[in-house]
Amino acid sequence: METRSKEREKFDGIVRPLQEVDIPALRKISEYWLKDKGVVAYLEVDGDERTLRACLEEGATKHMFVAETKSGRVIGMMGLSEKLKEALMKYAKTDNPCELIVAYVDPNYQGGHGVGTVLINANQELARSLGKKEILLESGPRHELTGYPFYDKQPGFSRVGKIKDFYGEGLDTVVWQKTF
Repeated sequence: METRSKEREKFDGIVRPLQEVDIPALRKISEYWLKDKGVVAYLEVDGDERTLRACLEEGATKHMFVAETKSGRVIGMMGLSEKLKEALMKYAKTDNPCELIVAYVDPNYQGGHGVGTVLINANQELARSLGKKEILLESGPRHELTGYPFYDKQPGFSRVGKIKDFYGEGLDTVVWQKTF
């Protein structure tokens, strides 16, 4: 998956589909980002791992890309679900939406290295190739300082709503949308 963005010029690794051998490295990245008051939220990490494994199944409707350095180190992941979560349906503007899922980058490669951008671009290319007309995503309060600014600067993505208490009482999630 090649892109022509300035961020692509910064990232000198590769973006490729998930392989089973990637899962342990990706689990460690999930463990870094999925914490509450410094404690890993293992139920959510396990859920991410189940999603990764589901992406590897024959006929899967979820797809996952990974970013890998030239030296072979897996440093990020972002996927696409061909079907939206029920909670996102009311934000869809077309009859053929999809959803970005499980988006994390190793903290040593986050912020200005272009990893997130090449991953989101790969997913957008996949969505278009599947005939999807729009992408939605949601990101919870843990990622207010990292994920929110990233999604806000992505061309064509706009905040379209907030789902109250999505992750528990007082833990709202923000929704972004992009139409192709």
